[in-house]
Amino acid sequence: MAKDNGKSEDSKARRRQRAETNAISRYFQELKMEWKKITFPERKELYRSTVVVFIFTTAVTAIISLFDLFVTKVFSFILPI
Repeated sequence: MAKDNGKSEDSKARRRQRAETNAISRYFQELKMEWKKITFPERKELYRSTVVVFIFTTAVTAIISLFDLFVTKVFSFILPI
């Protein structure tokens, strides 16, 4: 009976190893399928998006700077040091 236990343990270990190997190969197969779905923007679209991000960042920076200047002036008027 001890031999049967050893065989079943070996077969369980082999099945576990195969399942792990299958999981790894399945992961890479799914990764390959997902990689094929990626689309990259055209040069013109990329240029437009970059310009929009640059303008938006500049505008937000200017707004925050003006707000900071305003708050600084208000507090320096209220609490002169």
